[in-house]
Amino acid sequence: MGVVKVGIPQDFRNYLSLRGASVTGDEAEAHQPLTLRALVVGTFLSFFLGVGANYADIAISGSYMTLDFSAPGAIFLFLVLVGLLNALFKFAGRNAAVAFACFTAVTACCVYNYYPFTALLPYSPGVLFSGFIVVALLANALLAMGGRNLALNRSELIVVYIMLLVVASLATMGLCETILPAITGAFYYVSPENKWAELLFPHLPREIMVDDGQGNRTFFEGFATAEYSIPYGIWLRPMCLWGAFLLALYMTMVGVAVILRRQWMDRERLAYPLVQAAQAIIRGEDENETINPFFKSRAMWYGAAIPILVGLFTGLAKYFPGFPIIQTAWSFPIFGGQSINMTLSFAVLGFSYLISPDIAAGIWGFALLAKIEKALFVTQGVIKEQDVWAVRVTELLNYQGLGALFAFVLLGLWVGREHLTEVWKKFIGSESELSDDDEIMSYRAAVSVVLVGVAVMVGWFAYLGAPWWSGLIFVVVAMVIFTGISRIVAEAGVPALISPMTAPDFMIYGLGSTVLGAKAITAFSLSYIFATDIRVFLMGMVANGLKLIEGMNKRSRRYVFWAIVIAIFIGISSSLWTIMELAYKNGGINTSSWFFNGMPNTIYRTAVKTLEPHGVYWPGMGFTGIGAAAMLGLTWLRQRFLWWPLHPIGFPIMTSWLVDWMWFSIFFAWLIKIVVLKYGGAAMFTRSRYFFLGIVVGRMLITGIWLVIDYLTGTVGNSIFWV
Repeated sequence: MGVVKVGIPQDFRNYLSLRGASVTGDEAEAHQPLTLRALVVGTFLSFFLGVGANYADIAISGSYMTLDFSAPGAIFLFLVLVGLLNALFKFAGRNAAVAFACFTAVTACCVYNYYPFTALLPYSPGVLFSGFIVVALLANALLAMGGRNLALNRSELIVVYIMLLVVASLATMGLCETILPAITGAFYYVSPENKWAELLFPHLPREIMVDDGQGNRTFFEGFATAEYSIPYGIWLRPMCLWGAFLLALYMTMVGVAVILRRQWMDRERLAYPLVQAAQAIIRGEDENETINPFFKSRAMWYGAAIPILVGLFTGLAKYFPGFPIIQTAWSFPIFGGQSINMTLSFAVLGFSYLISPDIAAGIWGFALLAKIEKALFVTQGVIKEQDVWAVRVTELLNYQGLGALFAFVLLGLWVGREHLTEVWKKFIGSESELSDDDEIMSYRAAVSVVLVGVAVMVGWFAYLGAPWWSGLIFVVVAMVIFTGISRIVAEAGVPALISPMTAPDFMIYGLGSTVLGAKAITAFSLSYIFATDIRVFLMGMVANGLKLIEGMNKRSRRYVFWAIVIAIFIGISSSLWTIMELAYKNGGINTSSWFFNGMPNTIYRTAVKTLEPHGVYWPGMGFTGIGAAAMLGLTWLRQRFLWWPLHPIGFPIMTSWLVDWMWFSIFFAWLIKIVVLKYGGAAMFTRSRYFFLGIVVGRMLITGIWLVIDYLTGTVGNSIFWV
């Protein structure tokens, strides 16, 4: 009599793993414990990404690598690490003689290239990577003498990738390219015409600003001589004060992400499309195979070939004017001053194929409905009345989206109330059935971090002159927005997204100067530095990265928190250092026009404008309520009627100009997936998934490769893909 084998079928186990479910048995045991090499490699790559992302933006003016949640810089470096370095370490580490031969050959090439070492720039990506590869190959050769190598195992790759995601959220758009020009720009751009000296400066918190006494001219225009010295002394106190606030903000974000992790991953089974490519690579890593199986997939390379071909043509057109470009964007006008934009984004296409069809339909369906709503506002004469960020028609749509986002977050908290109650019990020490030994920090620590972080942020605004209650409202609104966008990114896999409205807009336009006072208006205007476009921010990246820890043993997970802390400090430090070096050397205004001109001018023009007496903007508050009510109604329709076609997740973000730009790619991915599931079933979808993961990989690869080519040739302005 045969024995019945009880267990989970392998295909279903693989599916659960890709969905982020915990996997037991051999799958979990394959993830080896962490070693120090993970933090060493992760720290260097974090430093390199902080330097390289800003160098690419400021010096090369190429494609953005850390602009959005898609994190091209993090993915590109991860592909280099797994596909090239790990394979090289494993190949060379099998024989000490081969390992030393590789070290000698690479060292000789570096010496030949940089000799006589008179023009080495410490912030040059080439110099940094060359130094790293030489040291790494030497370490690999020494380890090979004992039968080991420097190749990272699965758990170590998870830690490194999470660190790269953290740095990608902070290096450029997320913080570093905004904060330095913003806290100096008021003194550089002040003029008799804008009257900032009379209207703004009396309320400006000078302790968090930088003023060298000469209008910060050398920062924006550069030194006139080749020899220069950066005046770090004038930056020390302001950056320490900002550092206290930012540390509280980022630790609060990490704490919230930890608290919500199990609810989102285990209970609600969110898909987390943005990390599925990395997860597939990590799951295939095997110390006994030189080449990761992911890179042996034909389907993956077929998919990668498409964006690589398009990017190749686009890049060659920069080097050879007149070279043909493959068109990927079309547009035609409709009524009410609106237009239908059809842009094919390979990142959006690849990620969107990994989400459920109803979510995709909700996003592109509401995006098209937003066209009708916008057209109706235009035809009725309701045009833009406030200079709110991201407004394209009328600010009332932004208030509507904010209300919907509020309702979206509150509904999520209500659904997770049992989990949150158990977390609170763990915090106060009551008996709870919930275990936190598989989290990166205990629930008591996570809740404590959130409470202390909120208190510090509220106190920081009070220190700047804002009433304590206004600071509390700001922090709550900001954290709700951050949480809502993080949830949308985790569930819908949208690689580029902004909030329908930002917290500083809500405060200074919605509540008004009559309620808040001049000091608070100025303080909240400076919060645009970290809370304006928020096309990428730490909580969204950490929430996505924590999905990967389900492939780690419980003991190793606690080290992930410290890896995140290291990445925050290394990422911010390396990024700020690079920006200062390049700005003082070449002049900030000669680099990025938005970060060094548009951003600071918009911040201070907004502050001056909103200092004029005005009270609560009741029409906007009314539309906030309308948006919240509509979101509740749409959620009820989805739960009550199975035939309802639109997932409500698309409603809060439907008026975003980024969603307007991305809807066609999401629609195209949805259409392909519907056809595949209908005629090929789950088996064909499983096989086709690697094709679309390849589209993502190809988009990131060709972008990074062109940046390397542009760096070597000295070419500037060669932007391949925007998103």
